Amino acid sequence: MVIIGITGTLGAGKGTLVDYLINKRGFAHYSAREFLIREITRQGLEVNRDTMTSVANKLRALHSPAYVI
Repeated sequence: MVIIGITGTLGAGKGTLVDYLINKRGFAHYSAREFLIREITRQGLEVNRDTMTSVANKLRALHSPAYVI
């Protein structure tokens, strides 16, 4: 299994690269952001940057530092 992490600033082309890898190379896409949004919504909290940071930190403390990258 190959795992590729994609990071970059706003407008750097992350989404374009992800679309290419999915559509042209058959990669699967797993989004930490989408995972956090689902968890925040499940908890009935407002989705914003502060809540995402807080929930991610709580999940790391509960499970392990690598639970949410």
